[in-house]
Amino acid sequence: MRIILLFVGFAMLFVHHYIQPISVEGQFLAFATGILFLGIPHGAADLLVANQNANSEKKRFSMLFFFTNYLGRLVGFGAILWFFPLIGNILFIFLAAYHFGETDLHRFRTDTLWGKILVMNYGLVILSIILMPNFNEVRPILLLFKAGFDNLAFINWLDSHRIGLIFSAVVLFLLSVTIYFSKNKELAFSENRYFSIQFLLILVILYNLPMVLGFTFYFVIWHSTLSLKNITSYLRKNSNFNTANRVIRQIVFYSLLAIGGILIFGFTGFMFINNNAIMAYSFLGLAVLTAPHMQVMHDMYHKIRLNQNA
Repeated sequence: MRIILLFVGFAMLFVHHYIQPISVEGQFLAFATGILFLGIPHGAADLLVANQNANSEKKRFSMLFFFTNYLGRLVGFGAILWFFPLIGNILFIFLAAYHFGETDLHRFRTDTLWGKILVMNYGLVILSIILMPNFNEVRPILLLFKAGFDNLAFINWLDSHRIGLIFSAVVLFLLSVTIYFSKNKELAFSENRYFSIQFLLILVILYNLPMVLGFTFYFVIWHSTLSLKNITSYLRKNSNFNTANRVIRQIVFYSLLAIGGILIFGFTGFMFINNNAIMAYSFLGLAVLTAPHMQVMHDMYHKIRLNQNA
């Protein structure tokens, strides 16, 4: 699966650089289409995953508690973004980085302190390679909001320290990799080598794509596809979802509900007035959903690791 996704990434790279540069409109169309068919479905399965998490612990699942807890986290993080936008966005970057890292490294033993540090630094390198070289694309999106102008000095600081931030992320990642593998020498060399090659290929793809295409490749094609694969495999352990078709039907149902809500929000909030608005509101939506979604997925990956080490 990962080899196929890497091939798709290099195909995007080849088309954009050597056949026909993908227009800005084409990039946003690819992003929006991917969000609808992959991004939303991988998040829409949170209810099913939380149910399975409870079943695996032989606990009774309460839908009322799930929605209260889920919406509470969503509203809480939304409040942080509203009242403290700078702190909220920085927190979002770190939460997203950890979530991306945990998904890509879920087969590694990352429940230790150095495992968690490795996961975080992995995600920070990914995000720095997507955002920092393309900060000229990121800047207009940030300035769509009043908070962007209020924190213009910080945005300018990011702009002038792009190379340093990428370098710092890479150094911290290499340091954490060295320490992690020195403490886990029993890991097979072939697994270590495969992980390194895969990571380097992802970085090559992301560094050479524009921001929108890079985010489309990593979040939509890579992250969401692998997440759906892991979710489907995890849910099939439940007797109620013991076939792929049953899992897919449930995910499609909840995805349609989510898409309906997004369309209502988008039209009433003028989300679709231009490309930057689409991107800005998409990031805002992802930011608000990160906190509750990340917790559900973290619990799932923790249980997957426990089963692997059992």
